[in-house]
Amino acid sequence: MTANAAHLLFRYAEHRGHDPAALASRFGLSLEAMASPDARISVDVAQAIWAELPVLLEDDNMGLHLAEHMAPIGGLLPVLIMTSAATLREGFERGLELQRTLAEGSLWRTSNDAPAGMLVAYYEFDDPMAAAPRHVLEFGTALIILAARRVAGSEVAPAELRFRYERPAGYREAEALFRCPIRYGQPRDEMHFRDETLALPVQTANPSLLVHLESHGKRILDGLPAEPTLAGRVRKLLRDNLAAAPTLDTVSRALGCAPRTLQRWLEREGTSLAKLYDRARYERACELLRDPSTGVRAVAIELGFSEQAAFHRAFVRWSGISPGRWRAANARGGPRS
Repeated sequence: MTANAAHLLFRYAEHRGHDPAALASRFGLSLEAMASPDARISVDVAQAIWAELPVLLEDDNMGLHLAEHMAPIGGLLPVLIMTSAATLREGFERGLELQRTLAEGSLWRTSNDAPAGMLVAYYEFDDPMAAAPRHVLEFGTALIILAARRVAGSEVAPAELRFRYERPAGYREAEALFRCPIRYGQPRDEMHFRDETLALPVQTANPSLLVHLESHGKRILDGLPAEPTLAGRVRKLLRDNLAAAPTLDTVSRALGCAPRTLQRWLEREGTSLAKLYDRARYERACELLRDPSTGVRAVAIELGFSEQAAFHRAFVRWSGISPGRWRAANARGGPRS
């Protein structure tokens, strides 16, 4: 997530009478550092902010209210692109292409099998940790709709919205803002727009500014790290404590998701917790065996094996050869057993 977007959240909290610096500090952040256009914050911190701020502000429709507060300002790159294009369709589609500049791990895509006369955009995430919570989805959707009304006419409204989360207590306010049917508890998050709505001209169209904004967005994307897979996040977690056999409960708790969610997503990536644990221990074993000053028994102990013989059997299963033979071929200096 861009730190600048988080900065806007804390400034909104200030508008609601809270100390933005104190709130930022609560999440280990500083307002000064977050003001940098290139600064970013991690997925887990971003999720914590979106989960806790509505409670701290006592605002169960914070996403909607934040969008109403920001709509006259704009400021977020995909929205600026939408309000600079020739039509809503052009701006909407080109803006969504740069959604990852705001947050890694998730994307809005347009469906190839939408009904005739309709554009359907759906939210897709590669990591359950990156899945946008309710307030993020309501904020983003409301900001798009309100910005579109500002530049293309007050009649702009989606044909339908669908959300994964269950219907909230304050759903009537969302219905009044979006002016369309809203279906909750759906398989995925979707925005449906009629072609005639997207064909509306944008009164603030600016072709030269659009080129500049897209160029800026692509530079941001080029500078972002490759999107991490969930398997990569689990491997990193496992490597920090290889001596303890992991369980779905402990790992999912550390990642902030449900055990079944973790298992399902690992299966989708063609792996499992047991496979990742084996791989992490094998990789660490190879690192240690390359150092001739580290005995095989010490390697076994660091990796959580109660006996050297058990480590020997596991390493043969992983690599096809014994630790001693692997070390002889790969160690720096002479072998040691």
